[in-house]
Amino acid sequence: MRLLIFVLSYDAERHIERVLEEIPPEFKNASNVQILLIDDASPDDTIGVARAYAMRTGLRNIRLLKNQINQGYGGNQKIGYTYAIRENFDVVVRLHAGDQFTPKVLQLLVEPFEKDLQVGCVLGARFGPRHSPLEGGMPLFKLVGDRILTATQNRLAGVRFSDWHTGYRAYSVRALSRIAFALDTNDFHFDTEILLQLIQSGSKFVEVDIPAHCGSGAWRAHGLRYAKNALKASAKFMLQKHQLFYDVRFHPDVAMSDFEGEPPEPVYRDKLDSLSPHSMVCSAASWVPDGSTVLDVGSASGYVAEELTRRKSCRVTGVDVLPASQVSSRIFRYERIDLEADEERLHALVDSGNFDVILMLDLIEHVAAPERFLLHLSSRPFRSAPKFIFSTGNVGFVVIRLMLLLGHFNYGRKGILDITHKRLFSVHTFRNLLEQTGFVTQREAYFPFPFRALGLSARTSRFLEKVNVLLIRIRPRLFSYQVMLEAIPLTTPQATLEESIRSEFGSRLDSAAPR
Repeated sequence: MRLLIFVLSYDAERHIERVLEEIPPEFKNASNVQILLIDDASPDDTIGVARAYAMRTGLRNIRLLKNQINQGYGGNQKIGYTYAIRENFDVVVRLHAGDQFTPKVLQLLVEPFEKDLQVGCVLGARFGPRHSPLEGGMPLFKLVGDRILTATQNRLAGVRFSDWHTGYRAYSVRALSRIAFALDTNDFHFDTEILLQLIQSGSKFVEVDIPAHCGSGAWRAHGLRYAKNALKASAKFMLQKHQLFYDVRFHPDVAMSDFEGEPPEPVYRDKLDSLSPHSMVCSAASWVPDGSTVLDVGSASGYVAEELTRRKSCRVTGVDVLPASQVSSRIFRYERIDLEADEERLHALVDSGNFDVILMLDLIEHVAAPERFLLHLSSRPFRSAPKFIFSTGNVGFVVIRLMLLLGHFNYGRKGILDITHKRLFSVHTFRNLLEQTGFVTQREAYFPFPFRALGLSARTSRFLEKVNVLLIRIRPRLFSYQVMLEAIPLTTPQATLEESIRSEFGSRLDSAAPR
């Protein structure tokens, strides 16, 4: 295992020699270990003191760098982690050049990686059973503040860390390469943001009990401003997890063009366990009758197609851009078609399929030019016009309106403001879209917010869903989270004209025939 001991340094001339001296002997001049000290444009002579110590003691596996411009607490870490990735280290231990943490326990942070290659982060926790931060000089009010802040962040992030704010940590370099840490703040709450990114990426965490001294540098990283920023970052993380906020830092496969991790899990999950367009078409015979021939455009992994096939004995053809290997079942036909790049293939499928129902659930908002797309569909020469069922999110939903009122407009990984959505619709504009592109709406349905997606209990979710349904009855355009419309294509003007001409021609022949 190649280990990088990254010494984070600023104005550390007084402490740097002691820090280097306390690094255990087994890490000094070891062939698989490098000590990297990056001084963040300090006005003192930290680098000179460290260089003199290395020459005096024969320490050869050390590299000394100094930023020409101050990067900040987080910015300096970004440089060190970028170095660790570039030089192909396996693990990087972040070590402060101050007097808060002793390098003597460095082996405690390294051991978990040696035992388990899946570990992504090791935290040196100051609040373990063997060591009390009060013994290290931490004031009681600061200890209480840290405990409250950590408990709140645990609640927001869905974890159980004993110490969110320790400055003694070790990271798997592979785990670092999977997150967009370069987008994080340069301020002190960088430590919170990088943990949130690792949580989002599914990294494995280990905490080890370490002693700590509340030295002079600790006061810089704490205080009301730090607490506010740490809580704000954690709240954003929680909101993004529930599709109410979007921050590209927690979406690495978009932020990093050279992302080399495992393929991200499919964003879209089935919505069959809540009141939604998907559950409605699968359960209500009035929307999709039993035994229907169905074309499911935008079928994703095929959860609706599979349910229709099993529950209603429908003959379903699914269409999506996903490779066939990501489709969940083989009990229905699947066609891989890019609707934007290969629209003609979809038209050919529609023309030859003689479908009873064509589903386009949560699809239109992903199309760059939905007007053209729908016009081309409504003008197909149907032998018997199928029933179309469309659904989309309602951008006029009360939560979106309140966000705008407060000056916020944020995309998310899912939901109404899904980052992949190219167009947004209110109930009114969605209905107008269909009318203007050759469809006539037969009926409509409105759906509540999916409260279960917030991690609420089933009982609480059902109660809130019922309240939302009651509000929808009062003002559907304000309180509906989604809208679903059933429509049929009108005969095009050209087809009507041609039919009229043929009818006229036949009438003339009849009138001209001898009696």
